[in-house]
Amino acid sequence: MLKQSALVEVEDLVIKFPVRGERKKKYITPVDKVNLEIKKGEVLALVGESGSGKTTIGRALVRLLKPTEGTINVQGKKVHSLKGKDLNEYRKVAQMIFQDPFGSLNPVKTIESHVKFPLRKHQGYKGKALDEKISDLLLQVGLTPVEEIRKKHPHELSGGQRQRLAIARALAVNPQFIVADEPTSMLDVSIRAGILQLMNDLKRDLGLSYLYITHDLASARYFGDRIMVLYGGKVMEIAESKELIKNPLNPYTRLLLAATPGSESQIDLTNMTNDPPDLSDDRKGCPFVHRCPLATAVCRETMPALKQAVEGHFVACHHLEQKEQWN
Repeated sequence: MLKQSALVEVEDLVIKFPVRGERKKKYITPVDKVNLEIKKGEVLALVGESGSGKTTIGRALVRLLKPTEGTINVQGKKVHSLKGKDLNEYRKVAQMIFQDPFGSLNPVKTIESHVKFPLRKHQGYKGKALDEKISDLLLQVGLTPVEEIRKKHPHELSGGQRQRLAIARALAVNPQFIVADEPTSMLDVSIRAGILQLMNDLKRDLGLSYLYITHDLASARYFGDRIMVLYGGKVMEIAESKELIKNPLNPYTRLLLAATPGSESQIDLTNMTNDPPDLSDDRKGCPFVHRCPLATAVCRETMPALKQAVEGHFVACHHLEQKEQWN
């Protein structure tokens, strides 16, 4: 059952992709039994390295991908089973901001055309009201001077301006929930803070909820209310942002923190393997077992359950009591 306080609730989400096999069809499972919830006005930061399944979860939540198993409930609606007109209506509730702002925009369309279509189709704006709303949206995301910007094409904008346009286009349908897929990773460092501040302002002013996908724990701490750590399609740890950064309990989370610029961690990363996790459909055990310094036989055979270690802080590890041995 959907909790009253939850805008988005995901239960046992599984997504499989077919791969070529020698004799029979085989699958990889980049998302395996993931559970999460996002409250109204909350930002859940989904953190993990490339290939951990972050973007796949995000695409499933906005229904660009259909789940193989599990349920997705948004505002009490069973999003995982929507189709046709009902799925089109869901586009008004959930939107996605993509990693590459240029790749997600039509290069032959003007800036105003990118926001005019969703305003007209989903909100019914037309005439003078449509023209005024376009200007209001561009002003809201900081694309000024508006009259000059609206006649340009995407290639005439900077990377930061293009991402602001992508945000304006998402806002055009008046969504309640936005999946932001590494929205600053392709931008200059000097521009990233401005985009995160804009998203934070929109959260405050419009009551938006976000799934913020990133590999950067520093921005996750700044923007996220809670952080969920993902590896090999499995949830490794979840807690409030400050708590997780201050008290990381899973070896993988500690590895991510150690790799963050400016980290005071004493963990030696020089001999760490970079081998990717096993995503095969018949895998066993913890996905981090081949890189974990605490791994034992039980880790190779059984995936640890996600258990509450302290209030609001959940971790999946067979050797939680041994975490201080890795330093």
